[in-house]
Amino acid sequence: MQELTKLEILEILNDWNYWNRDFEEYIPRQEYLDRIKLFRKSGEIIVLTGIRRSGKSTLLKLEMQSLAEEKSKKELLYIYFEDPRLSDNLNTKTLDLILEVYRENINPKGEIFLFLDEIQNVSGWEKWVRTAYELKKAKIYVTGSSSKLLSGEIATSIGGRYLNIDVYPLTFREYLIFKGIKCTDLMEYTARKTDINRFFTEYLRYGGFPRIATVEEDLKKEELISYFNTILLKDIMARYGLKNYDKLKTLAEYILSNDTKQNSISSIGKALKYGYNTTGDYIDYLKQVYMLFEIRNYNYSLKKQIASDTKYYTTDTGFVNTLSFSFSGNMGRLFENIVFNELKRRGGEIFFLNANGHECDFIVKSGDKITECFQVCYKLNEYNKKRETEGLLMACRKFGLKTGFIITESYSEAFYEDEIKIELIPITAFLLKIPVS
Repeated sequence: MQELTKLEILEILNDWNYWNRDFEEYIPRQEYLDRIKLFRKSGEIIVLTGIRRSGKSTLLKLEMQSLAEEKSKKELLYIYFEDPRLSDNLNTKTLDLILEVYRENINPKGEIFLFLDEIQNVSGWEKWVRTAYELKKAKIYVTGSSSKLLSGEIATSIGGRYLNIDVYPLTFREYLIFKGIKCTDLMEYTARKTDINRFFTEYLRYGGFPRIATVEEDLKKEELISYFNTILLKDIMARYGLKNYDKLKTLAEYILSNDTKQNSISSIGKALKYGYNTTGDYIDYLKQVYMLFEIRNYNYSLKKQIASDTKYYTTDTGFVNTLSFSFSGNMGRLFENIVFNELKRRGGEIFFLNANGHECDFIVKSGDKITECFQVCYKLNEYNKKRETEGLLMACRKFGLKTGFIITESYSEAFYEDEIKIELIPITAFLLKIPVS
């Protein structure tokens, strides 16, 4: 492709930046904005990573809007590296030229706050960013849609110079805010219970991507299909030079239709008649673009833990339902996936525990200790209560915990078994952190 002229670059920069226009209005995600503002004080490179369309670009623009309260807009330079007008072969020369054009035409001498959106599209970006940081050319913000962004040599290149924030689709609390509902205590939770339950069903069905929360219902599925296809085509196929889209799509659909179940690379490959290496590579790609997360059966032996079967969870339940799998027939799995996503966002390492004929859905490790155990049961009844309780008690006894939690559709109570407290919590109360017992 022919190299862009300076005039063409200036036109692109003018289209994306706010030097002569107002910022758009966005619903703020306050926890992320507070962390970005805190990290800003450090002077380090700020890196936002997460699945495509999770809201990284919007967070950059809200940070720009915050900075504009005390800085000139012309000190803010935003570059979106998925603009089709930019070269398909983006490299550090492109970055040099963009900065040169910006200095010549917009901000000759002032401070620069540089926002590099979807930076993984630029070959060799990490060394350029490191040099710009070391020479104090700019305060730098970076986003990317691949976990590889900060792995291996790249992490080494800018290691010790960046602070990372993982950006996820909306939590249920954020989803309600997007719907105009603020729920922070038991009184509000009780008063708005009907609306909360209605929006939870919507959240369960369509997931938490920010735009999905705001578009009309008849457009939600089409948007999600577009996200799914774009992630596979652009973030995996194009990036890794793959040729067989149908094969990758089939594997993604297979895992999404069997998420929350114990699996292994061998069993998935055998089911699809794929080779072991191909299956492992495809799964790794899906993890790198944040479509999938995995957890393993906990064991004190790291070697045995690594060799154990795996459970996969999707970063957004909207993908499961969009691929035409039964919604009502999958409520138990969807509940489990929603709880996993919430625990993931709260921090700590997450495992499942399968031992002595019993299973506990989630155990959470903080530091070097197991601190919490959770079962997830959509409909708790006389037929499954013993099984769910025994699995939870097994985990609590193993790790010396005095309390275990069962997340259900609507039950709220507490009882004791062998001096261990079992708390039953409605899933909406759990997601909103509302104490109900």
